[in-house]
Amino acid sequence: MRRPRTLLAPALSGLACLACTTEEPAAPARQPNIVFVSIDSLRADHLGCYGYERDTSPFMDRLAATGVRFENAVSTTSWTLPSHASMFTGLYGETHGLVDNGLSLSADHLTLAELLGHRGYATAGFFGGPYLHPAFGLGQGFEVYESCMTTTPDSIGDAELRQGAMRPDQPSHADVTGPRTREEVRAWADGRGGDQRPYFLFLHLWDVHYDFIPPPEYARLFVDPDYAGPADGRLMSNDAIRLGMQQRDLQHVLDLYDAEIRFTDAVLEGILGDLTERGMLEDTLVVITSDHGEEFFEHGLKGHNKTLFDEVLRIPLIVSWEGQIAPGQVVEDQVQLVDLMPTFAGVAGLDSDLAVQGQDLTPLLTGGSMEPRDALSGLFIDGQSQRALRSNRRKVLSLADGQPAIFIDLIENPIESQDQAIFPHSPRGQTERKQGELELRASVQRARELRGALGKRPPNQIELSPSMQRVLDDLGYTGGDEDVPKDGDG
Repeated sequence: MRRPRTLLAPALSGLACLACTTEEPAAPARQPNIVFVSIDSLRADHLGCYGYERDTSPFMDRLAATGVRFENAVSTTSWTLPSHASMFTGLYGETHGLVDNGLSLSADHLTLAELLGHRGYATAGFFGGPYLHPAFGLGQGFEVYESCMTTTPDSIGDAELRQGAMRPDQPSHADVTGPRTREEVRAWADGRGGDQRPYFLFLHLWDVHYDFIPPPEYARLFVDPDYAGPADGRLMSNDAIRLGMQQRDLQHVLDLYDAEIRFTDAVLEGILGDLTERGMLEDTLVVITSDHGEEFFEHGLKGHNKTLFDEVLRIPLIVSWEGQIAPGQVVEDQVQLVDLMPTFAGVAGLDSDLAVQGQDLTPLLTGGSMEPRDALSGLFIDGQSQRALRSNRRKVLSLADGQPAIFIDLIENPIESQDQAIFPHSPRGQTERKQGELELRASVQRARELRGALGKRPPNQIELSPSMQRVLDDLGYTGGDEDVPKDGDG
């Protein structure tokens, strides 16, 4: 029997607290295995199961048909490091504090891997992008935590990286890590021997992230063979990929992005197939999501980590658990990345207190209902200070501290056109905006109060090596103001 959730002290209002009674829950007969997949930069609306017209995701579509597809899943931000920190801690960026470059998650925080490890799970993680490197603190709790980047020598450790000795062989944005990830996971599976513990396997699949350089056999599925224009997969470094480019040129970029999705879909199918062949996918919860989406000039910009519009906040969330979840379910309720940690905890039969800002979604996996909740997102990299509070009906968007918030009716204005956003120029606009702004401020204040109430140390300052800095620059994560829209463009 799952313990009821209760509220903690007033400063922690709005948090989920599991196991807050003296009643001891009955442990499950056997804890399920958990496979948790984060596909970097994957937009929900480019998957077939989310209505996309191209066949980019046949395997993920089939997996969604065996379980639950969440129609409205929302990230906490629009770039990799803070979104994964939220996945692993169940906390918003305002609370865990890992929101900018040069920071590492404080060891004070209890991570998902630590939590499940304490519960008796074998924990293993395999990552393909630089922000998942242990130097940023996200490897806490993993018994096995392997880089699948071909740009980072395996011999470079955490301490050495912080001291500036990372020597990538080539820029990370051109890396292809899916095949190596499959090899590493296969080796880990073969090496488990007689380990009878349930396992928690985390996979960070990188190849959908720009640059878009799909293998030729996947490019041929989508790319116009007659295209001879200036666009290519170098989204951030090719000056020809700019606002106002010809539609055919933009379509070529999208073709390459879609081909990367199809390639990654095949890699994922291969990894899960390898586990199936080894008898390791029985009684296994499989969760597939993304850290953020990607912008293709919908609001005048390209890439990510620049805005909090839905093209970067709306992410896929697919959950499959054969024999435990009825197939073919679609959940319309809005859910968030911070919900993942408490959900995994519930599945694992957690029997200790857990203070998080997400909630256990298991009722939604079994056809039940839950109270709807707003989703708080923030963007603070490179001096930005953007925040959004979103429901399925509306979004309140603050573009900078001290500026009036924008109110967007997502029913009437699903593409979030700022021309149709409600500014304080009418009675309705004034009322809606002011109320939404108050709610946003209250959510931010609660998150900040929780950060203090938890008593966690702030993120550690780390000094990136020049080569690591170049890697992040190449990825478009640091510095610069290219493609900032002019008035009226965004």
